[in-house]
Amino acid sequence: MASKGRKQYRRLTMEKKAAIIKLVKSSQSQADVSKEFDIYKQTVSDFLRNKDKIFEASEKPSGAQNMNASQGVHPKLEDAFVLCLNSMIAKRLPVSSCILKQKVGTLAL
Repeated sequence: MASKGRKQYRRLTMEKKAAIIKLVKSSQSQADVSKEFDIYKQTVSDFLRNKDKIFEASEKPSGAQNMNASQGVHPKLEDAFVLCLNSMIAKRLPVSSCILKQKVGTLAL
């Protein structure tokens, strides 16, 4: 007897998670929504449990494209590093791990 196996792992954006929550709130059943998006019903329940975090992340300008809303340990340092990295890419400068380590070291001081 062959088993169905697992569903393919897929990450949903915060925008889609918010849409799923809105569908459930508009009196559509969790089972119907889970079938529509091809996810487990428990996943829909998890989204409902964390709806405040999901809506907060989806309302941010960059939050809707992100897959998860986790922040790093040093968010200010990471933001400064991203700005530095983007400027290096815009200037078409070579980017290597050694250069990135130096930049993080100077930004951390």
